[in-house]
Amino acid sequence: MKLYKILFPIVILFLSLSSCIDEPAQPVSEKEIIDNISREWNCLMDEDGYNVDFNAVISPDGTNSKQVLINNFHKIGNDLSVYVIVNQDLTLEIPEQAVGNQVFKGTGLISDDYTEITWNYTIETDDNTVTQVMGKYSYGISA
Repeated sequence: MKLYKILFPIVILFLSLSSCIDEPAQPVSEKEIIDNISREWNCLMDEDGYNVDFNAVISPDGTNSKQVLINNFHKIGNDLSVYVIVNQDLTLEIPEQAVGNQVFKGTGLISDDYTEITWNYTIETDDNTVTQVMGKYSYGISA
């Protein structure tokens, strides 16, 4: 009986706490995600130990409703864009693509509140040097 008196309150407490857990977020469409991330971002990247700080602009790709264009991606210039595929699970895919004299490829992850994008990608130059880059884009908070 003593065990029952000890376990019963613990079980009740556990059940009451578990009912307060948030429901998983409902999937959103690529369009909703694109609408939420289309803006100017503060960017801080780590390129093999060197910080690269700049701004980039994400905008919808007029030719593909599941893609965005990022102007000044990795500080390549405002007149150059990298295209990125947007997925419903808040992941981003940078398909291998040549822009200027560099080849980009990698992934990104959008935060649930759309205020950060965490990136992991490579840059290959004309001389076949491959650089690993990690970092984040931030909006509304310091980079």
